[in-house]
Amino acid sequence: MLENAYAEALQKVARSGKEPKAVVSSLHEALARRGRQALLPRIARAFARIAERDLSRNALVLSVAGAEAKARKETKQVLDAMHVDMKDVEVREDDTLIGGWRLEGREHLYDASFKKHLLSIYNRTIKS
Repeated sequence: MLENAYAEALQKVARSGKEPKAVVSSLHEALARRGRQALLPRIARAFARIAERDLSRNALVLSVAGAEAKARKETKQVLDAMHVDMKDVEVREDDTLIGGWRLEGREHLYDASFKKHLLSIYNRTIKS
């Protein structure tokens, strides 16, 4: 897929600190010289997919079961160990949790939810 290669190259150049408008303009000129302007919409979609994947990989989500202030206080130690400020964490109310919190992102999962503990008790009970 040629558009993925172009999108990844575009992302690398954009991360290097160059002006986004200049980067896109130079890509457009390069494609025009090669007669590949029809690739632009597909490159844009591939670029959006790559950016979304990177964002979700680096995003931190704190799922809470109502007591947001308590969850923020309890996660402070975990966030300090990860060198992350609380303002960089997205907080979501999770209706499937009956208490506690879950912190997910950056290839980590910290689960301090009641749901996890109840499932653990249930699984141990049915195994014995």
